[in-house]
Amino acid sequence: MAAMISAASVSLVVLLALGAGPASPPAAWEAVTEVDGIRVYARERAESSVSEVRAVGMVDAPPLAVWQVVRDYANQPKSSPYVEVARVLASEADGKVILLYNVIKAPLADRRDVTVRITDESDWQEGRGYLKARWTASELGPPPTPGIVRIHLNDGFWLLEPMDGGARTRVTYSLYTDPGGSVPRWIVNRANRSSLPEVLRALRREVAARAAGAASER
Repeated sequence: MAAMISAASVSLVVLLALGAGPASPPAAWEAVTEVDGIRVYARERAESSVSEVRAVGMVDAPPLAVWQVVRDYANQPKSSPYVEVARVLASEADGKVILLYNVIKAPLADRRDVTVRITDESDWQEGRGYLKARWTASELGPPPTPGIVRIHLNDGFWLLEPMDGGARTRVTYSLYTDPGGSVPRWIVNRANRSSLPEVLRALRREVAARAAGAASER
């Protein structure tokens, strides 16, 4: 979501967990915190002991500039918190579908890895519409590695919408994941509310850094 700040890159930061049980409609979203202009929402899942989370905030750059960072999967370790490895395994449909492998090291957790299938679901024409990358965990990646906990559930999306005539971008980051292992539920719930804003802050920093670099080259 490397620099995209990727889905995988932050899945361990928020440390969500999913339990077994029959599927049922999720509850309504509830605002749980706001920091640096970033609102964090959570909602209960009937089959889960913790919440699905979502962060919404503004980035002072046009959507396409933000999209370049979101889609820069290979450079996630340079700009995404806690990503040690980001490797593009496959690209299909002219880059609309990506298979991405990540190794993650987050606080209070052992190293994790996950392979995600990312699909470009954008509806964007002449500066209007939205840019969207949705992902889900895939079993097509490398086999499990001793000493690294494999993530089997990781679903979410990035949604970018133009604001202020396209000068700014409203960013929505949504995530539902099971980090595996034996992370206590109270740690999971605390992480939901305190760590998610860093995802958007990291995105803002990378977008600003690239804009500054481009300006210095002119």
